[in-house]
Amino acid sequence: MPTCDFGRIWCVAMAIYHFSAKIISRAAGSSALAAAAYRSASRLHDERLGRHHDFSNKAGVVHSEVMLPDGAPEEWHDREKLWNAVEAAELRKDAQLAREIEFAIPRELDQSEGICLARDFVEREFVARGMVADLNVHWDVAPDGSPKPHAHVMLGLRAVSDEGFGAKVRDWNRTELLTHWREAWAEHVNRRLAELDIDARIDHRSLEAQGIDLEPQHKIGPAASRMALEGMTVNGWKSITPLPAPMARRSLPIPALRLTRSPTAKPHSPPVTLRCSCIGTAKGRISSTR
Repeated sequence: MPTCDFGRIWCVAMAIYHFSAKIISRAAGSSALAAAAYRSASRLHDERLGRHHDFSNKAGVVHSEVMLPDGAPEEWHDREKLWNAVEAAELRKDAQLAREIEFAIPRELDQSEGICLARDFVEREFVARGMVADLNVHWDVAPDGSPKPHAHVMLGLRAVSDEGFGAKVRDWNRTELLTHWREAWAEHVNRRLAELDIDARIDHRSLEAQGIDLEPQHKIGPAASRMALEGMTVNGWKSITPLPAPMARRSLPIPALRLTRSPTAKPHSPPVTLRCSCIGTAKGRISSTR
């Protein structure tokens, strides 16, 4: 991965950063079983609704695993049993069912390294706090053929014991905790990239906080991107000009940037097979690996 020579300043190329959180709620018409089935590309029976949610034909899911904290019932390694237990514990018609965390995995990593990266983070930041975690790693492909690896993590909102779910843990809703997770993910990724001698880094801060004079771009989904490439109007826009690749990947906004390699930069290393440090510590079980 090249660095850029601008005057006397050496800078490392920026990988993509994305980290978001949302609540899956009945008030929005959601089902925990439907959400889990879609993210894991599986078929799950929803006992509350009396129906199956079948997304087994969905492509791109390369790792799927339920990870449990100490003291949780062993049967919850079965995704269907876990999320039916979540649904049964919630009596309100507008109940909050789960929290979903989504984060981008650096495309500079191969699949085994990306899965290991996600597992380590989920174990340390969520499972170790007492949360049940349903981790699914997706390795999608963008319209231009580049990989779009990311992870979906569905988290329980209640404390757990060997008897099942207890009270909801309000402390997990703190804004400060989400802020910590966003920063911790950046630190976790950058530490792993450095270990692999990959000269790319991510930054959880806003463009303004980084001192980069660029306005945030509108998010364009895959369907809208395909329409734009075909010359179709998207939400009233006559055309959408994709960002240049370096800018889209949040490199420095210098149009005539000359790329070279830092004299101290190490050559890109060949793929490295890693052992996840969390394997053997988390009560995780792989339910499907593709």
